[in-house]
Amino acid sequence: MSRRVKLFAIFFILIFPSAVYVFLTAGKEKAFVRMPYYGARRPIKFNEQGKIRIDTIYYHLPGFRFYNQYGQVFSSTTLSNKVWVASFTSFSGKDAPSLAVTMNRIEERTNLDTALRLVTFVLDSVTAKNMLDYANMIHTTSKRRVFLCGNKDQMPSFASDYFYKPVDTSSSNGFIHYFLIDKKGCIRGIYNGLHIKDVDNLIDDISVLEAAYYIQHEKEHKEEHDNDAI
Repeated sequence: MSRRVKLFAIFFILIFPSAVYVFLTAGKEKAFVRMPYYGARRPIKFNEQGKIRIDTIYYHLPGFRFYNQYGQVFSSTTLSNKVWVASFTSFSGKDAPSLAVTMNRIEERTNLDTALRLVTFVLDSVTAKNMLDYANMIHTTSKRRVFLCGNKDQMPSFASDYFYKPVDTSSSNGFIHYFLIDKKGCIRGIYNGLHIKDVDNLIDDISVLEAAYYIQHEKEHKEEHDNDAI
């Protein structure tokens, strides 16, 4: 299958239905306003024509640096300008098998979205080999799937401080949520990874978010073309 045919298939299977949805529900408004932002806004100061003004920006995930299942350093910059899904798992935890099943479901249902990354932060203190063995055990070796580990106690703190606490998501039942992250590092959706309906909603929202970016890109491209024509 040629690259052009693949891109054509991706558009009509993943993006086109969502693009129609975004167009019908958003009209001439920005498509992104239809999806929420999670986390407290932060005030910023900026200079506008010599006057200091105050605005707010949405919560962004801070940078991070861990090791992936191949023993390579993996930093948040690798995910820049990508839509991605974050999840947490403990290989020894009771929820690990169920979370593996639902994440595999996401992988299968988004298999044509080659830019999407599915990132699993491993709460256990493990090695790269442990993560690679786990990936093989649950039958996922896709380049879109990333498993990350850190030092002992590092990952649970990372999950709590940077994902759960900022969005007021209770972790009393364990780290069982999936987080949909946009290209700017903002959290745009939170889903219970143990509920199939929530997981399917996540899959739908991935398409909607990708469609919003597609529409924005096309609009900017058209504006550039119109400006060049003047």
